Amino acid sequence: MNPTLRKLFFLIAFLCSSALYAQTTPTTPPQYYVVIGAFAKESNAKKFVGFARSRFFQATYEKKPKSRLFFVYVIKTNDKTEAFTEVRVLQKEPTFADAWVYRGSLINVGGQPLPPETKVEPQPIEPVVPVDSVKEVPVPTDSVQEIKVVVLPLDTTTNVIAPDVNASALPPTKKANGKYFKFALVAPDGQPFTGKIHNVDLRLGRDLGSYNSYDYNDILLPSSQRQEPMTFICGIFGYKEVMQLIDYNNPALTEGVKQDQYGAWVVPFKLERLNKGDVSVMYNVSFYRDAVIMLPRAKEELDELVSLMNLNPAYEIKIHGHTNGNDKRKIIGLGETRNYFDVKGSIERNGTSKELSKDRAEAVREYLVEHGIARERMDIMAWGGTNMLVKETASSARLNDRIEIEIIKD
Repeated sequence: MNPTLRKLFFLIAFLCSSALYAQTTPTTPPQYYVVIGAFAKESNAKKFVGFARSRFFQATYEKKPKSRLFFVYVIKTNDKTEAFTEVRVLQKEPTFADAWVYRGSLINVGGQPLPPETKVEPQPIEPVVPVDSVKEVPVPTDSVQEIKVVVLPLDTTTNVIAPDVNASALPPTKKANGKYFKFALVAPDGQPFTGKIHNVDLRLGRDLGSYNSYDYNDILLPSSQRQEPMTFICGIFGYKEVMQLIDYNNPALTEGVKQDQYGAWVVPFKLERLNKGDVSVMYNVSFYRDAVIMLPRAKEELDELVSLMNLNPAYEIKIHGHTNGNDKRKIIGLGETRNYFDVKGSIERNGTSKELSKDRAEAVREYLVEHGIARERMDIMAWGGTNMLVKETASSARLNDRIEIEIIKD
Protein backbone atom coordinates (compact mmCIF):
# COMPACT_ATOMS: atom_id res chain seq x y z
CA MET A 1 0.00 0.00 0.00
CA ASN A 2 1.20 3.48 -0.75
CA PRO A 3 2.85 4.92 2.44
CA THR A 4 0.75 8.07 2.14
CA LEU A 5 -2.48 6.07 1.86
CA ARG A 6 -1.40 3.90 4.80
CA LYS A 7 -0.93 6.99 7.01
CA LEU A 8 -4.28 8.39 5.89
CA PHE A 9 -5.97 5.06 6.70
CA PHE A 10 -4.56 4.92 10.22
CA LEU A 11 -5.48 8.59 10.82
CA ILE A 12 -9.09 7.96 9.81
CA ALA A 13 -9.22 4.83 11.98
CA PHE A 14 -7.83 6.75 14.98
CA LEU A 15 -10.32 9.59 14.58
CA CYS A 16 -13.22 7.17 14.26
CA SER A 17 -12.16 5.19 17.35
CA SER A 18 -11.73 8.42 19.35
CA ALA A 19 -15.19 9.59 18.38
CA LEU A 20 -16.68 6.21 19.29
CA TYR A 21 -14.87 6.23 22.66
CA ALA A 22 -16.15 9.71 23.41
CA GLN A 23 -19.72 8.56 22.69
CA THR A 24 -19.52 5.37 24.75
CA THR A 25 -17.45 6.61 27.72
CA PRO A 26 -19.53 8.47 30.32
CA THR A 27 -18.21 11.85 31.33
CA THR A 28 -18.03 12.76 35.01
CA PRO A 29 -20.25 15.77 35.69
CA PRO A 30 -18.47 18.68 37.34
CA GLN A 31 -18.86 19.12 41.09
CA TYR A 32 -19.83 22.45 42.62
CA TYR A 33 -18.98 23.20 46.24
CA VAL A 34 -20.43 26.05 48.31
CA VAL A 35 -17.30 26.97 50.26
CA ILE A 36 -17.25 29.08 53.42
CA GLY A 37 -13.53 29.03 54.22
CA ALA A 38 -10.07 27.88 53.11
CA PHE A 39 -7.26 27.06 55.54
CA ALA A 40 -3.62 26.10 55.31
CA LYS A 41 -3.84 24.16 58.61
CA GLU A 42 -6.12 21.15 58.85
CA SER A 43 -6.69 21.82 62.56
CA ASN A 44 -8.10 25.26 61.74
CA ALA A 45 -10.35 23.74 59.08
CA LYS A 46 -11.72 21.36 61.73
CA LYS A 47 -12.40 24.25 64.10
CA PHE A 48 -14.20 26.22 61.42
CA VAL A 49 -16.32 23.16 60.64
CA GLY A 50 -17.28 23.10 64.32
CA PHE A 51 -18.12 26.80 64.20
CA ALA A 52 -20.36 26.31 61.16
CA ARG A 53 -22.08 23.34 62.79
CA SER A 54 -22.68 25.40 65.92
CA ARG A 55 -24.70 27.67 63.61
CA PHE A 56 -26.51 24.54 62.31
CA PHE A 57 -24.75 24.32 58.96
CA GLN A 58 -23.78 20.71 58.24
CA ALA A 59 -20.26 21.58 57.15
CA THR A 60 -17.31 19.36 56.35
CA TYR A 61 -13.86 19.86 54.84
CA GLU A 62 -11.67 18.37 52.10
CA LYS A 63 -8.32 19.21 50.54
CA LYS A 64 -7.86 20.96 47.23
CA PRO A 65 -5.74 18.83 44.84
CA LYS A 66 -2.14 19.96 44.29
CA SER A 67 -2.57 22.53 47.04
CA ARG A 68 -1.99 22.91 50.78
CA LEU A 69 -5.46 24.38 51.29
CA PHE A 70 -8.34 22.69 53.10
CA PHE A 71 -11.77 23.88 51.88
CA VAL A 72 -14.68 23.97 54.32
CA TYR A 73 -17.97 23.62 52.48
CA VAL A 74 -21.64 23.16 53.29
CA ILE A 75 -23.07 21.97 49.96
CA LYS A 76 -21.76 19.66 47.22
CA THR A 77 -23.85 19.27 44.08
CA ASN A 78 -23.73 18.58 40.33
CA ASP A 79 -26.28 21.33 39.72
CA LYS A 80 -24.58 24.66 38.94
CA THR A 81 -27.82 26.64 39.36
CA GLU A 82 -28.45 25.06 42.75
CA ALA A 83 -24.94 25.90 43.95
CA PHE A 84 -25.14 29.56 42.97
CA THR A 85 -28.67 29.88 44.36
CA GLU A 86 -27.54 28.47 47.71
CA VAL A 87 -24.41 30.62 47.89
CA ARG A 88 -26.50 33.77 47.41
CA VAL A 89 -28.70 32.69 50.31
CA LEU A 90 -25.63 31.94 52.41
CA GLN A 91 -24.02 35.30 51.65
CA LYS A 92 -26.97 37.04 53.29
CA GLU A 93 -25.71 35.65 56.60
CA PRO A 94 -23.17 38.20 57.92
CA THR A 95 -20.96 35.43 59.27
CA PHE A 96 -20.67 33.74 55.86
CA ALA A 97 -20.76 36.75 53.55
CA ASP A 98 -17.46 35.59 52.02
CA ALA A 99 -18.89 32.27 50.78
CA TRP A 100 -18.18 31.30 47.17
CA VAL A 101 -18.70 28.48 44.67
CA TYR A 102 -15.75 26.24 43.80
CA ARG A 103 -15.97 24.13 40.64
CA GLY A 104 -13.71 21.09 40.53
CA SER A 105 -12.84 18.20 42.80
CA LEU A 106 -11.66 17.90 46.39
CA ILE A 107 -9.88 15.09 48.21
CA ASN A 108 -11.39 13.65 51.39
CA VAL A 109 -8.58 13.62 53.95
CA GLY A 110 -10.58 12.91 57.07
CA GLY A 111 -13.49 15.33 57.02
CA GLN A 112 -16.79 13.56 57.65
CA PRO A 113 -18.91 13.31 54.48
CA LEU A 114 -22.14 15.24 54.31
CA PRO A 115 -25.25 13.20 55.12
CA PRO A 116 -27.01 11.56 52.16
CA GLU A 117 -29.68 13.70 50.52
CA THR A 118 -31.66 10.84 49.00
CA LYS A 119 -35.02 10.13 50.52
CA VAL A 120 -35.44 6.87 52.44
CA GLU A 121 -38.42 4.98 51.03
CA PRO A 122 -40.95 4.46 53.83
CA GLN A 123 -41.96 0.94 54.78
CA PRO A 124 -45.34 0.83 56.49
CA ILE A 125 -45.49 -0.63 59.96
CA GLU A 126 -48.36 -1.09 62.33
CA PRO A 127 -47.68 0.46 65.74
CA VAL A 128 -49.24 -1.27 68.69
CA VAL A 129 -50.60 1.98 70.13
CA PRO A 130 -51.39 4.48 67.37
CA VAL A 131 -51.17 8.12 68.34
CA ASP A 132 -54.78 8.64 67.22
CA SER A 133 -55.98 6.24 69.90
CA VAL A 134 -54.18 7.88 72.81
CA LYS A 135 -56.67 8.89 75.42
CA GLU A 136 -56.38 12.09 77.36
CA VAL A 137 -54.67 11.53 80.69
CA PRO A 138 -55.72 13.77 83.58
CA VAL A 139 -52.66 15.57 84.91
CA PRO A 140 -52.80 16.59 88.59
CA THR A 141 -51.86 20.19 89.25
CA ASP A 142 -50.69 19.84 92.81
CA SER A 143 -48.13 17.06 92.56
CA VAL A 144 -46.37 15.43 89.67
CA GLN A 145 -45.64 12.44 91.90
CA GLU A 146 -49.31 11.42 91.83
CA ILE A 147 -48.95 10.24 88.22
CA LYS A 148 -48.82 6.46 88.04
CA VAL A 149 -46.78 4.97 85.22
CA VAL A 150 -47.17 1.32 84.27
CA VAL A 151 -43.81 -0.02 83.12
CA LEU A 152 -44.22 -2.26 80.09
CA PRO A 153 -41.63 -4.89 79.14
CA LEU A 154 -39.60 -4.42 75.98
CA ASP A 155 -41.24 -6.11 73.00
CA THR A 156 -38.80 -6.19 70.10
CA THR A 157 -41.30 -7.82 67.76
CA THR A 158 -43.80 -4.97 67.98
CA ASN A 159 -41.32 -2.09 68.03
CA VAL A 160 -42.68 -0.75 71.33
CA ILE A 161 -40.55 0.12 74.35
CA ALA A 162 -41.41 0.83 77.93
CA PRO A 163 -41.60 4.43 79.15
CA ASP A 164 -38.46 5.85 80.71
CA VAL A 165 -39.05 5.85 84.46
CA ASN A 166 -36.08 8.17 84.94
CA ALA A 167 -37.59 10.88 82.79
CA SER A 168 -39.47 13.70 84.50
CA ALA A 169 -41.60 14.67 81.48
CA LEU A 170 -45.35 14.25 81.70
CA PRO A 171 -47.08 11.94 79.21
CA PRO A 172 -48.97 13.55 76.31
CA THR A 173 -52.49 14.62 77.23
CA LYS A 174 -54.01 15.19 73.80
CA LYS A 175 -53.94 13.93 70.25
CA ALA A 176 -50.87 15.07 68.31
CA ASN A 177 -51.20 17.53 65.46
CA GLY A 178 -48.22 15.79 63.86
CA LYS A 179 -46.32 13.04 65.64
CA TYR A 180 -44.99 12.81 69.15
CA PHE A 181 -41.22 12.49 69.49
CA LYS A 182 -39.18 12.07 72.66
CA PHE A 183 -35.39 12.41 72.54
CA ALA A 184 -33.65 10.06 74.96
CA LEU A 185 -30.33 11.76 75.65
CA VAL A 186 -27.95 9.75 77.82
CA ALA A 187 -24.52 10.50 79.23
CA PRO A 188 -21.52 8.22 78.60
CA ASP A 189 -22.36 6.34 81.81
CA GLY A 190 -25.86 5.61 80.54
CA GLN A 191 -27.66 8.04 82.84
CA PRO A 192 -30.37 10.39 81.47
CA PHE A 193 -28.93 13.77 80.46
CA THR A 194 -30.69 17.12 80.15
CA GLY A 195 -29.95 18.97 76.94
CA LYS A 196 -31.29 20.47 73.73
CA ILE A 197 -31.93 18.63 70.47
CA HIS A 198 -32.16 20.74 67.30
CA ASN A 199 -34.10 20.01 64.13
CA VAL A 200 -31.91 21.45 61.39
CA ASP A 201 -32.41 22.22 57.70
CA LEU A 202 -29.05 21.11 56.34
CA ARG A 203 -29.39 22.89 53.01
CA LEU A 204 -30.36 26.31 54.33
CA GLY A 205 -28.53 26.01 57.62
CA ARG A 206 -31.58 26.90 59.67
CA ASP A 207 -32.62 25.76 63.11
CA LEU A 208 -36.24 24.67 62.59
CA GLY A 209 -36.85 23.94 66.24
CA SER A 210 -35.20 22.96 69.51
CA TYR A 211 -36.51 20.46 72.03
CA ASN A 212 -35.66 19.46 75.58
CA SER A 213 -34.59 15.88 76.10
CA TYR A 214 -37.30 13.58 77.48
CA ASP A 215 -40.13 16.02 76.74
CA TYR A 216 -43.01 14.84 74.55
CA ASN A 217 -42.72 17.03 71.45
CA ASP A 218 -45.56 17.32 68.95
CA ILE A 219 -43.65 17.78 65.66
CA LEU A 220 -45.11 18.51 62.24
CA LEU A 221 -43.18 17.62 59.10
CA PRO A 222 -41.46 20.81 57.86
CA SER A 223 -42.25 21.60 54.22
CA SER A 224 -38.51 21.89 53.48
CA GLN A 225 -37.95 18.28 54.60
CA ARG A 226 -40.71 16.50 52.67
CA GLN A 227 -38.22 15.03 50.20
CA GLU A 228 -35.43 14.12 52.60
CA PRO A 229 -35.00 12.83 56.16
CA MET A 230 -35.40 15.14 59.12
CA THR A 231 -32.07 15.95 60.74
CA PHE A 232 -31.77 16.13 64.52
CA ILE A 233 -28.49 17.28 66.05
CA CYS A 234 -27.30 17.33 69.64
CA GLY A 235 -24.23 19.51 70.12
CA ILE A 236 -23.46 19.94 73.81
CA PHE A 237 -20.21 21.59 74.75
CA GLY A 238 -17.67 19.11 76.05
CA TYR A 239 -19.13 16.19 74.13
CA LYS A 240 -18.86 15.07 70.54
CA GLU A 241 -21.69 16.06 68.24
CA VAL A 242 -24.40 13.44 67.67
CA MET A 243 -26.72 13.42 64.65
CA GLN A 244 -29.79 11.32 63.80
CA LEU A 245 -31.54 11.22 60.40
CA ILE A 246 -35.23 10.37 60.76
CA ASP A 247 -37.74 9.46 58.06
CA TYR A 248 -40.90 11.19 59.27
CA ASN A 249 -43.20 8.66 57.55
CA ASN A 250 -41.46 5.73 59.20
CA PRO A 251 -39.08 6.72 62.03
CA ALA A 252 -38.45 3.03 62.82
CA LEU A 253 -36.12 2.87 59.80
CA THR A 254 -33.48 4.57 61.97
CA GLU A 255 -31.69 2.08 64.19
CA GLY A 256 -32.76 2.26 67.83
CA VAL A 257 -35.89 4.35 67.24
CA LYS A 258 -39.00 2.76 68.79
CA GLN A 259 -42.41 3.74 70.11
CA ASP A 260 -43.32 3.93 73.78
CA GLN A 261 -46.68 3.09 75.33
CA TYR A 262 -48.10 6.48 74.36
CA GLY A 263 -47.26 6.08 70.68
CA ALA A 264 -44.40 8.60 70.84
CA TRP A 265 -41.27 7.89 68.81
CA VAL A 266 -38.28 7.66 71.14
CA VAL A 267 -35.04 8.75 69.42
CA PRO A 268 -31.83 7.76 71.27
CA PHE A 269 -28.82 10.08 71.56
CA LYS A 270 -25.69 8.69 73.26
CA LEU A 271 -23.13 11.31 74.25
CA GLU A 272 -19.43 10.57 73.89
CA ARG A 273 -17.06 12.35 76.22
CA LEU A 274 -13.93 14.18 75.15
CA ASN A 275 -10.60 12.48 75.78
CA LYS A 276 -7.10 13.67 76.63
CA GLY A 277 -5.75 15.84 73.82
CA ASP A 278 -9.17 16.82 72.48
CA VAL A 279 -9.81 20.54 72.00
CA SER A 280 -13.31 22.01 72.10
CA VAL A 281 -14.09 25.57 71.01
CA MET A 282 -16.54 27.55 73.14
CA TYR A 283 -18.38 29.01 70.16
CA ASN A 284 -21.04 30.70 72.26
CA VAL A 285 -18.55 32.42 74.57
CA SER A 286 -18.32 35.78 72.81
CA PHE A 287 -16.80 39.02 74.07
CA TYR A 288 -17.53 42.69 73.74
CA ARG A 289 -15.07 44.37 71.40
CA ASP A 290 -11.56 44.50 72.97
CA ALA A 291 -13.11 43.45 76.28
CA VAL A 292 -12.70 40.77 78.89
CA ILE A 293 -16.44 41.06 79.56
CA MET A 294 -18.52 38.40 77.81
CA LEU A 295 -21.88 38.71 76.10
CA PRO A 296 -24.76 37.44 78.29
CA ARG A 297 -25.36 34.38 76.09
CA ALA A 298 -21.92 33.07 77.11
CA LYS A 299 -23.20 32.16 80.57
CA GLU A 300 -25.07 29.07 79.37
CA GLU A 301 -21.95 27.51 77.83
CA LEU A 302 -19.81 28.44 80.84
CA ASP A 303 -22.31 26.63 83.04
CA GLU A 304 -22.03 23.62 80.72
CA LEU A 305 -18.28 23.70 81.29
CA VAL A 306 -18.87 23.76 85.06
CA SER A 307 -21.15 20.71 84.71
CA LEU A 308 -18.57 18.96 82.53
CA MET A 309 -15.87 19.46 85.17
CA ASN A 310 -18.18 18.24 87.93
CA LEU A 311 -19.21 15.14 85.96
CA ASN A 312 -15.57 14.34 85.17
CA PRO A 313 -13.64 14.95 88.42
CA ALA A 314 -10.42 13.60 86.87
CA TYR A 315 -10.47 16.20 84.10
CA GLU A 316 -7.74 18.82 84.04
CA ILE A 317 -7.99 21.45 81.32
CA LYS A 318 -6.04 24.20 79.63
CA ILE A 319 -7.99 27.34 78.74
CA HIS A 320 -6.71 28.91 75.51
CA GLY A 321 -7.42 32.60 74.88
CA HIS A 322 -7.35 34.07 71.35
CA THR A 323 -7.92 37.53 69.85
CA ASN A 324 -8.60 39.01 66.44
CA GLY A 325 -5.34 40.63 65.35
CA ASN A 326 -2.10 41.47 67.12
CA ASP A 327 -2.47 45.26 67.40
CA LYS A 328 -2.11 47.07 70.69
CA ARG A 329 -5.44 48.28 71.96
CA LYS A 330 -7.45 49.70 74.81
CA ILE A 331 -8.56 46.76 76.94
CA ILE A 332 -11.89 46.84 78.77
CA GLY A 333 -11.33 44.75 81.88
CA LEU A 334 -13.29 43.51 84.86
CA GLY A 335 -13.89 46.11 87.55
CA GLU A 336 -14.33 45.67 91.27
CA THR A 337 -17.86 44.35 90.73
CA ARG A 338 -16.42 41.31 88.89
CA ASN A 339 -19.40 41.25 86.53
CA TYR A 340 -18.48 38.87 83.71
CA PHE A 341 -21.45 39.78 81.51
CA ASP A 342 -21.93 43.55 81.86
CA VAL A 343 -19.55 46.35 80.89
CA LYS A 344 -21.06 48.56 83.59
CA GLY A 345 -18.41 49.11 86.24
CA SER A 346 -15.58 47.91 83.99
CA ILE A 347 -12.13 49.53 83.83
CA GLU A 348 -9.96 50.50 80.85
CA ARG A 349 -6.24 50.28 80.24
CA ASN A 350 -3.87 50.06 77.29
CA GLY A 351 -2.38 46.66 76.49
CA THR A 352 -1.39 44.09 73.88
CA SER A 353 -3.50 41.45 72.19
CA LYS A 354 -1.67 38.76 74.13
CA GLU A 355 -2.53 40.47 77.42
CA LEU A 356 -6.17 40.62 76.33
CA SER A 357 -6.22 36.92 75.46
CA LYS A 358 -4.61 36.13 78.84
CA ASP A 359 -7.20 38.21 80.71
CA ARG A 360 -10.01 36.46 78.86
CA ALA A 361 -8.70 33.00 79.71
CA GLU A 362 -8.26 34.05 83.33
CA ALA A 363 -11.83 35.38 83.44
CA VAL A 364 -13.14 31.99 82.32
CA ARG A 365 -11.01 30.28 84.96
CA GLU A 366 -12.21 32.65 87.70
CA TYR A 367 -15.83 32.00 86.73
CA LEU A 368 -15.25 28.27 87.16
CA VAL A 369 -13.47 28.79 90.49
CA GLU A 370 -16.41 30.85 91.75
CA HIS A 371 -18.67 27.93 90.81
CA GLY A 372 -16.75 25.33 92.78
CA ILE A 373 -14.07 24.07 90.38
CA ALA A 374 -10.60 23.74 91.94
CA ARG A 375 -8.11 26.21 90.48
CA GLU A 376 -5.35 23.59 90.28
CA ARG A 377 -7.40 21.67 87.69
CA MET A 378 -7.08 24.54 85.22
CA ASP A 379 -4.17 26.12 83.35
CA ILE A 380 -4.26 28.99 80.85
CA MET A 381 -2.54 29.77 77.56
CA ALA A 382 -2.49 33.22 75.91
CA TRP A 383 -2.16 33.26 72.12
CA GLY A 384 -3.04 36.82 71.23
CA GLY A 385 -3.72 36.90 67.48
CA THR A 386 -1.04 34.38 66.48
CA ASN A 387 -3.53 31.59 65.70
CA MET A 388 -6.42 33.25 63.91
CA LEU A 389 -8.85 31.03 62.01
CA VAL A 390 -9.85 33.64 59.43
CA LYS A 391 -8.45 36.94 58.18
CA GLU A 392 -8.60 39.82 60.61
CA THR A 393 -10.88 41.76 58.22
CA ALA A 394 -13.14 38.83 57.24
CA SER A 395 -16.87 39.06 57.90
CA SER A 396 -16.50 36.13 60.30
CA ALA A 397 -13.49 37.68 62.08
CA ARG A 398 -15.25 37.57 65.44
CA LEU A 399 -14.51 33.84 65.41
CA ASN A 400 -10.89 34.78 66.13
CA ASP A 401 -11.96 36.21 69.51
CA ARG A 402 -12.52 32.83 71.10
CA ILE A 403 -11.87 30.49 74.01
CA GLU A 404 -10.76 26.89 73.47
CA ILE A 405 -10.74 24.16 76.09
CA GLU A 406 -8.10 21.44 75.85
CA ILE A 407 -8.37 18.25 77.91
CA ILE A 408 -4.90 17.69 79.32
CA LYS A 409 -5.82 14.94 81.80
CA ASP A 410 -8.79 12.59 81.86
